[in-house]
Amino acid sequence: MNIGRNDPCPCKSGIKYKKCHGNLKEKLTLLNPNIPIESAINQRMRDAKFKQCIHPEKEKCSNSIIKAHSIQNNRILTTLARNGMLYMIKGAPTAARYKLKFKEIGRKEATTFTGFCGYHDNMLFEPIEDKEYIGDEQQHFLFAYRAFSFEYHKKLEAQNAHKKIAFDKPSVLKDRDYLNKSENYELGVKDLLRHKDTFDSALLKNDFDVVETISFVLDGPAGLAVSSGFFLEYDISGHILNNLSLKNEIMRLLMFNIFPSEGNTIILFSWLKKDAEFYKRFRNQLLSLDNVKIIKLLNNLIPAYCENVVYNPDYIDNWDKIQKDEYLSIFQASFISVMGPIKRSLLQNTNYNLFDNITV
Repeated sequence: MNIGRNDPCPCKSGIKYKKCHGNLKEKLTLLNPNIPIESAINQRMRDAKFKQCIHPEKEKCSNSIIKAHSIQNNRILTTLARNGMLYMIKGAPTAARYKLKFKEIGRKEATTFTGFCGYHDNMLFEPIEDKEYIGDEQQHFLFAYRAFSFEYHKKLEAQNAHKKIAFDKPSVLKDRDYLNKSENYELGVKDLLRHKDTFDSALLKNDFDVVETISFVLDGPAGLAVSSGFFLEYDISGHILNNLSLKNEIMRLLMFNIFPSEGNTIILFSWLKKDAEFYKRFRNQLLSLDNVKIIKLLNNLIPAYCENVVYNPDYIDNWDKIQKDEYLSIFQASFISVMGPIKRSLLQNTNYNLFDNITV
């Protein structure tokens, strides 16, 4: 792809290319060659961090943006931790590829993101942070909102990291794959801004009725917790829902939470009420499932769609290599496969079971 010096810069700054990225020098590498590769990748990720409070009442923000937990620290993470440590799935650079593995993460760092100031994080989430789950409208709203917030913030950080590549290697602006990915980030953020507008209005009015939630309670505590938002690509019967290949179509977020509570496992599927018709068939499918099929669904849904998951280390350590490898392979495929076979068959059998301590 050729770019004229006087053409608008493909970064969409509105400035001529010669005065924008065309004026930057090309770096030989994106990573610091003087430190180990894993440290260099982590440094690159830290440089792309996005720190802002996304709550609409900016005038009430405290001065500091904190590391807010997307999953409750004082009850859920404490319950799942082993000596203060949890497992999350993280990348491990190797000579061949970027391989995923279960990695120990400290409870104070796990599931954190810099999306709220201290005041709004403490004030807003107190009804789910400090109180047991009772399943009322406010709690369901807050669980959904926190899952949305994490996803929105993560998308902004990913977009920021992607943009920084062009400042170090401006030649990528001539690469069609890079530009296509830029467009996908823009579309993803645009879809999430639609949700943010609804959440912002609801927060200002204390209107918790904008979210619809389908909840399940399983008998026994699961060895994991989830807080995630994603565009569900297929329903349980394999019919297309969010078609990510259609760039002009509105994508509708599914907000998903799992957590232990008083010896049980709580599962929440949430979406905006204005998207209720879109999710109507999926809602009816969920309500038709018995607990055995709910667990089958979760065993496939979680690795195929959810990144923000914490695991009890003892629970995962009891899996054999076949179980771990299968789970991690599905998790890794979710990053490179859109509308893949796992996502079309959410009730298939798996060698692993995330809920084998649940009574069904």
